[in-house]
Amino acid sequence: MTHKNRAVNPHELLVFDFEHGAPAYSAMDVCTLCETNPDQVQRFVECGLLNPEGKELESWVFPPRAIVVVRRAVQLQRDLALDMPGLLLTMELLEEVSALRRQVERLRAQLACFTSEI
Repeated sequence: MTHKNRAVNPHELLVFDFEHGAPAYSAMDVCTLCETNPDQVQRFVECGLLNPEGKELESWVFPPRAIVVVRRAVQLQRDLALDMPGLLLTMELLEEVSALRRQVERLRAQLACFTSEI
């Protein structure tokens, strides 16, 4: 793996910022970590699910978030037999649900602060 700083636990990947020196992964790293193949990674790039730096598969560099995205995409395709449009829609909806849950938690925290002041 191509690491700029330190080794990363794949379960902690969401906390790293690719723009500021986080580890980077080659296409083969992504394939190995996500138990998939280069053709699948290339399809994910072609459909816009992944956006690596670099022009060709051999030179692509992915941020840590790509590991999370590919693992989820591979699992959804395997478990639900989704085609690419179905996968993209499902991934978008799951991200939206996650964002809404975070927003609800923030609002609950604000409400708790407000109600404790009364």
